[in-house]
Amino acid sequence: MIHHFRHLLVYTFLFSLLVSTSAQISPISQNMKEWYLEERFLITDGNDDALLDRKELAKFSNEFAYYLVDHHFNSSDINRDGYLSFNEIRSRVQTEMKYRTSIERRELRKLVYKFPKLPSNDIGFFYTHPEVVAELFGNLTWMYENASVAKHLLSNYSWTSRHPEVMVVLQKNLRWMVANPLEADRIYTNRDISQQLPELLGWRADHRNFIKQNRLSDKFYLIDFSSID
Repeated sequence: MIHHFRHLLVYTFLFSLLVSTSAQISPISQNMKEWYLEERFLITDGNDDALLDRKELAKFSNEFAYYLVDHHFNSSDINRDGYLSFNEIRSRVQTEMKYRTSIERRELRKLVYKFPKLPSNDIGFFYTHPEVVAELFGNLTWMYENASVAKHLLSNYSWTSRHPEVMVVLQKNLRWMVANPLEADRIYTNRDISQQLPELLGWRADHRNFIKQNRLSDKFYLIDFSSID
């Protein structure tokens, strides 16, 4: 009951925002963005108080890395109550996204230093280094900038089945999963991998339902989540 009530409150807030921005953003992209923002907040709010504290944010550190820095958390906490509301987090999406990109580029530079062949996008190198692919699949920046390579690797079902750790990491890349709905739906069908991520059970069920209710093209969506606010 609390979960559904919170959904209603968030949807009411999102609807008012949707009306003001629908003229600038295509309906399908806007729906996906708004769904993503709401759902990642809901799965993180473990005690259902409609507020996120540092402990809750740490459970999804890739998604909320920005707020795990004390200065960023404090500057986002507008009413200074020690928690972040949906409204407070949503108002920082653009800054948060830029921070994530900078962190991911720094991680990519470290990987290139360790593996000089990485920039060549040699498929053979990726097949023999699944641990590197796992790091890259968790890196939204790399996934966007190398979408064709990522798609090639994902299409090799035999290889991905032998390296489930790669797919586990990818399912944690929530923003990418939302931006690639049909690929995400296929990934969700692997129950063995899904069982390794019990914290995402609610997310997966809601995401698959969203995909089912929205007719989406079979393509990689390069949604610019930083343009939400």
